[in-house]
Amino acid sequence: MANNLKTRRRFLLRCLLVMVLSLIPTMLLAQRGNVSLNLQNEEISRFIRQVEQQTNYTFVYRNNVLNSKTKVTLVCKNWPLEKALTHVFSPHGIQYSFNNNTIVLSLAPVAKERVESSEQKKAVAINEREQYTPEKHKISGVVLEANGDPIIGASVFVKGTTIGTATNTDGEFTIEAPANSVLSISYIGFATREVAAKSGANLKITLKEDEAQALNEVVVVGYGTQKKATVTGAIASVSTKDLVQTPQANISNMLVGKMPGLIAMQRSGAPGEDNSTLLIRGVSTFSDNTAPLVMIDGVERPNYNGLDPNEIESVSILKDASATAIYGVRGANGVILITTRKGQKGKPHLSYSGNFAVQSPTALPHYLNSAEYCEMYNEALKNDAYTKGTSYVPRFTEADIQLYRDGTDPIMHPSTDWVGKFLRKASLRTQHNFNISGGTDRMKYFISAGFFNQGGMYKYTKIDRNHDVNASDTRYNFRSNLDFNITQDFKATVQLSTQINNIRTPGIGNSELWKEISWATPLGTPGMVDGKLVRLENTIDDENPWQALLNNGYNNTYANTINSTLRFDYDLSRLLLKGLSVHASTSYDSYYYSKRLSVKTMQTFVPKVDPSDPTNIILVPQNEESTWGGGFNYGKNRKVYFEAGIHFDRTFGKHHATALLLYNQSKYYSPSLAYHVPNAYQGIVGRVTYGYASRYLAEFNMGYNGTENFAAGRRFGFFPAVSAGWVVSEEPFFPKNDWLVFLKLRGSYGEVGNDQIGGERFLYMPSSYGYAPDKDFYKYHFGDASSYSTSRMIIENKIGNPNLTWEKARKMNFGFEANLLKNHLTVSFDVFKEKRNNILANRSTQPMIIGANLPAYNLGEMENKGWELDVNYRNRINKFNYWVRFHYSFARNKILYRDEVNKRYKYQLETGRRKDQFFGLLTDGFYNSWEEINSLSRPRSAWSGNKLQPGDVKYVDVNKDGEIDNYDMVPIGYSPIPEIVYGFSFGFNWNNWDFSALWQGADNVSIKYFGRSLWPFIKGEESAKELIKERWTPERYAANDKITFPRLSLNPNRETDHNYRESDLWIRDAKYLRLKNVEVGYTFKKAFVKSLGLESVRLYVSGSNLLTLTKVIDLDPEAPSKGGNVEINTYPLQRVYNLGINVNF
Repeated sequence: MANNLKTRRRFLLRCLLVMVLSLIPTMLLAQRGNVSLNLQNEEISRFIRQVEQQTNYTFVYRNNVLNSKTKVTLVCKNWPLEKALTHVFSPHGIQYSFNNNTIVLSLAPVAKERVESSEQKKAVAINEREQYTPEKHKISGVVLEANGDPIIGASVFVKGTTIGTATNTDGEFTIEAPANSVLSISYIGFATREVAAKSGANLKITLKEDEAQALNEVVVVGYGTQKKATVTGAIASVSTKDLVQTPQANISNMLVGKMPGLIAMQRSGAPGEDNSTLLIRGVSTFSDNTAPLVMIDGVERPNYNGLDPNEIESVSILKDASATAIYGVRGANGVILITTRKGQKGKPHLSYSGNFAVQSPTALPHYLNSAEYCEMYNEALKNDAYTKGTSYVPRFTEADIQLYRDGTDPIMHPSTDWVGKFLRKASLRTQHNFNISGGTDRMKYFISAGFFNQGGMYKYTKIDRNHDVNASDTRYNFRSNLDFNITQDFKATVQLSTQINNIRTPGIGNSELWKEISWATPLGTPGMVDGKLVRLENTIDDENPWQALLNNGYNNTYANTINSTLRFDYDLSRLLLKGLSVHASTSYDSYYYSKRLSVKTMQTFVPKVDPSDPTNIILVPQNEESTWGGGFNYGKNRKVYFEAGIHFDRTFGKHHATALLLYNQSKYYSPSLAYHVPNAYQGIVGRVTYGYASRYLAEFNMGYNGTENFAAGRRFGFFPAVSAGWVVSEEPFFPKNDWLVFLKLRGSYGEVGNDQIGGERFLYMPSSYGYAPDKDFYKYHFGDASSYSTSRMIIENKIGNPNLTWEKARKMNFGFEANLLKNHLTVSFDVFKEKRNNILANRSTQPMIIGANLPAYNLGEMENKGWELDVNYRNRINKFNYWVRFHYSFARNKILYRDEVNKRYKYQLETGRRKDQFFGLLTDGFYNSWEEINSLSRPRSAWSGNKLQPGDVKYVDVNKDGEIDNYDMVPIGYSPIPEIVYGFSFGFNWNNWDFSALWQGADNVSIKYFGRSLWPFIKGEESAKELIKERWTPERYAANDKITFPRLSLNPNRETDHNYRESDLWIRDAKYLRLKNVEVGYTFKKAFVKSLGLESVRLYVSGSNLLTLTKVIDLDPEAPSKGGNVEINTYPLQRVYNLGINVNF
């Protein structure tokens, strides 16, 4: 009985084992999953995307295996994956195989002739099997970009077989291959590479970029994207890889020298105030509205300088009407599109980047020491004695001058170098960022957190443990970009970002503080003695910059910006029409700031000679130190934006058409707005594109916008643009060659508009009544002549103009793009012209007394034209990858008409000149002798009572009337905005090393050394620069020394003094060439990094503004103010030395 039971158990176990073994293939097949599809004559690429979405498989195939445009039809529900694959691929001669989580596609073997006998077929099959009998070896490796970054999803095939795999998120792969075989590695955007399969080797394979594939890259355009090869507008872009190269304090500074057509001018280096002013293709209007529109993820946002560069995917600038007309009223000055990063499908990818920098000024002014100051002060007194008809009495004795020179009495006879003593040699800056990205089929994410801090360069600013008056800028950034695939056709995007700033500035302000530094004489005070504020009595000047800094406290400005966007996209291809989709998005932005002033009066001291010991100096206090006080204010605003659009994108054979129709509106709320009325905007956007065989391209764009500034009937404007392109290299007659691979011609014409003049609102309506300016002319007098009171008049602030209409800019652009030398060399060239009319301006001709302010008018015409060139070359010599880029932009404007008072001579009108071009007298050296002064042929001077002397400026009598006066003033030099900007960059990657450098320059630009910025002894007491050492004196003239400055004079006055009239003597050529960025990096080897549990580590050193070649002396050539005057209130630009690290976990 027991034996029978054992026999039955064995039988049951055998049956169970047979059943399990028979189910294994079915189970394995079931694990591959089922798919449900509804494809009717659609591209095979759509089939692949849907299979990848419904399964855990990824397709791998070579470009020559599959044409992604091939049409397929398959309607199925819960089909086994293999059945669906066979149904789709078999008719096209494609076979598939499974390798882990990849589906490898390859060409099926060509069928033998049907006449073969079954024996022959068997023999062939046996031979084919025998061909694959060699032993296979396991081969591992990693696929990298030239910079060392891993390439995820690269295809790795054994050449001549169907054996293949794909790289993982670390760029690594493992494959079994026969001995002596060859691996073929490919990835979109990179050139395919073949390497020998070495058994047991851990291969390191670097792919270089394929420039031909770059034509298929997508660039961001207004409200969408387009393939680079089909773009017909003038667009330039830069990626985050180029943007984060050599860290800067803000985004605008990072864009300097990176793109043709973009002018960036950094006027200050102060923390929190050091952003650049951006212009696209120069200036096309003489109103102040010249800034480009900045869009962040499709929403107008002004806080782009506060973005963390690690959050940015790309930056594009739209330059011509075809690219900007879609923004209508807002696009007249060009558009900057900033796109932030999004997550990609894959495991979480954590990155850290950090850098630590040391900053020092690029240039500092140089002032006379006390002895030199005294000597030249006396010299100026002597020169003025002749003009004034007085006797010369020196202000400083030789004994005083000697005490200043030898430094034996540093307190009572100081020689203070304010620039060297007041400023630190260096200040610090640091930046950190953590970001994580990844995702699944359903959800992708990018999350970033950043920190930035920049310190100021003032010394002795720590008043106590809790109070520091030094300048600083601290910023915190956070961003979360989430993308959801809710269904196959329905997607949602949620974006949230915030910027928190804490900017500390001296209570007097950086600009005013620099005035104090510039005005202080070296002999007025020793400044700080033993930590005490000291001022001298009975000196020529008692200006003490430390007193101005410490006694005015500091402002702490806390600012919080929140940007949020919710967007939905729905693909209607399956529901209504293939290629049709809709989207809607809404954004809410909020800004809040609070400013707190902390201030106290510091104790000051006056030095006295000790009566009992003349060699001892006693510091006598003059006041008591106060307690801390201050003030507080705040501000806030918010903006709500909404847009909804319908899109169409479809290919019909060789025809490709797209269309966009979009409605948008925004409302801006702020307590500071005039009349407390929200500022509103609304518009309709349209675009239609057509392409035939990727050869003939056409595009139409339009914007239809409304404004609050014009009366009904004029409130809406229509701004159209058309463009066309011809890809000559796609023509059948175009010879296929390696010299000229790609050639595209393009052109555009269109209109954009402007409705702004300053910050004024409701221009068609009269303003409310209010107080007149606080001047005697506008005051009523009550009482008698000996005892009276006054009251300011009440007047109508501004008259409305109901006839006001749009300022319009008509833009033309023609260009070409070419790829040469096997795509190693790319060239683009554009020529453009813009003409504006109906420019919004205030009248310059008006009666003296009106009783109200005149309104804005459409008064003015202006043109701007120029050209741009961009040349790139990339190549490789073995492991040495290198690149070179050069871009050059030229833009010149001309005022065709503006309202101005008629002049006696046409050359004195602004009409016909460049905007902001300097205007003054022409000089012809100096009068060097009394013979020249007394010559009867010398033109009479309208200034200084015609009492000239040797060393005075010799002016040109332009109108030949025998007198030098204002009628001899003509346009001189250029404007303070450069007409020419250019950049030259180059770099290389070799093994684990990388190097890059950027030279950036400007030309056709002028600045003006004028007034207090250069003239000595203004008000008879202020500072003097070393530049005046090149003054005219009889001795220096006789010695043939270099002379650039007239004879010295006290209290120079531009209104009455002959030498200090506006002239080309004070104009300087401000062109420069600057080594903007240099960076050297090293990426540690993979084996070492893996041992640390990391994915990659890169260490780099970099520098910014390292070298500047210029004729400008004593300051940075970029630093002058908007008006071109060399300001004395400019915090110097900074030279930066940086050490950084990038880590991927």
